[in-house]
Amino acid sequence: MAAGILYVIWHNIGHQNEHVGGEDHSDDEASAGTTDLHSNAPIHSGVVSSNMFLSADCRSSNKGFFAGMVALLIAIVNIILHFISISSDDGMIQVGKYINVGTVMGLLLSMMIAVVWAYFVYFRKMDVNHHPISLLDDALLFICMPAFFLYIIASLAATTFYGNIVYVIVHIMMIVQVLIQTPFIIDGLRRCCNSQSLRKRKPGRELITFLIVVNVAMWISETFEVKSVDKQDLRYDFYGKGLWSIIKHVTVPLIVFYRFHASVCLVDIWQSAYEIGD
Repeated sequence: MAAGILYVIWHNIGHQNEHVGGEDHSDDEASAGTTDLHSNAPIHSGVVSSNMFLSADCRSSNKGFFAGMVALLIAIVNIILHFISISSDDGMIQVGKYINVGTVMGLLLSMMIAVVWAYFVYFRKMDVNHHPISLLDDALLFICMPAFFLYIIASLAATTFYGNIVYVIVHIMMIVQVLIQTPFIIDGLRRCCNSQSLRKRKPGRELITFLIVVNVAMWISETFEVKSVDKQDLRYDFYGKGLWSIIKHVTVPLIVFYRFHASVCLVDIWQSAYEIGD
């Protein structure tokens, strides 16, 4: 994140803001002290100064927000049950693992449905913004993709070898969800609403709100799972403790970062996709 912010600073150094109409404001400082006798507002050669107000239009977001909060609550309960199970006997560990797998499968499936629904029903009909926010968002998403592929392929090899079909399905759903969501985010960052009817209806915003909260839920869940010790992880038996520890420490931080950055990009879509293209 620090490297990304420094890149944005480096990219903007030396850029000059262009004033609409080509007015020369070089004498603004000299005329800043001149005021009208009948007004307290300073005269700036036709430029009127005003306070800046920041506001967010949260229309068409309530249903998606509450649905996402339900998913977030389920993820938090799953984390609590997971930590309780790993501190219990072997029978409770298996129950906790199945609850965790079922929760992750439900979240991944809901995210895939939301992405497909949002794109094919709403976003493909919206206008294209030829001046996207930043190419840095695309780069950060693509940097995380090799980590996903390495983690999933390594996990699939171990789970397939031991015949654990449930975990095979989970890992396949995870990579499919990422392969669907990443192009959707890249496309959504380049969408806008030039017509007044689209800006009023805000198509697909409920689903974007839902995806924001669920990505945060996945980020929290994966962060806590990294800090827990799984007593019966088959991948340690398949690769050995040393090799799987290396694979895990190389890939999991980027996987966790992907969830965080995806939620940030979806917030940008939530705001910019429903405005006039700039």
